[in-house]
Amino acid sequence: MRRKTFYFMIVVLAVCARGAVGQDDGEMRIRRALEGRQVMAKMDLPAIDVGIPMIFDDTKVSFDETGYNKLVKEYGAAVKKGNKARITGVRLSNRGIEIDLDGGGSPGKDWLVGSVRLDQPAALARSDREIELERMLDNEKNMTTQAMLRQELDMERQARLSQDERNHEAFERVSRYRSEYLKENRKNWGTKLIVTIRSKKETTPMSDLVKSLAQYVELLPRETAVK
Repeated sequence: MRRKTFYFMIVVLAVCARGAVGQDDGEMRIRRALEGRQVMAKMDLPAIDVGIPMIFDDTKVSFDETGYNKLVKEYGAAVKKGNKARITGVRLSNRGIEIDLDGGGSPGKDWLVGSVRLDQPAALARSDREIELERMLDNEKNMTTQAMLRQELDMERQARLSQDERNHEAFERVSRYRSEYLKENRKNWGTKLIVTIRSKKETTPMSDLVKSLAQYVELLPRETAVK
């Protein structure tokens, strides 16, 4: 097994067991350990859903600081330094441990853009009347009648092209509005961390990972239920 693939086994063992478990079972155990808990941000966390990659290597955590700064500058902070966020989702993927904070940065559940898919409108097909006029014009021998048919055909074509233009303009308006809406509201949808564990050790306690991450994102004690 390559070292970079240890993250799954290490985390599963650290969280809950010392024996081998399946990925589904391991992911569920990790989710139970983390989901619903709060974290304290020690750095601004950008409003993105692609995730901030963080590499845990034995006792230290590193990340692409240059790339991170660009993301914060471009998208703003969904969770600002010193603020709390809740872990709303945890999953294992080929990228690592994906941790959603306050929604994971995705607008998926937003009422306006969550289920909206914008497709460039296709050009309108020729109408039945346009096709008929083309056929009639090909078969017509009378010059006067030809001129009348050609005039009507031109009007029919122009109506179709005008509607195509209106459809395109409407699409552009909605697309611009959607982009503006995403830009203005993405800070409300949280952010995502992606933690990849690389270690020379056979097992890595979760406490070591949590302690190292705490310089950037501190895991807070689980809240007790209020009676």
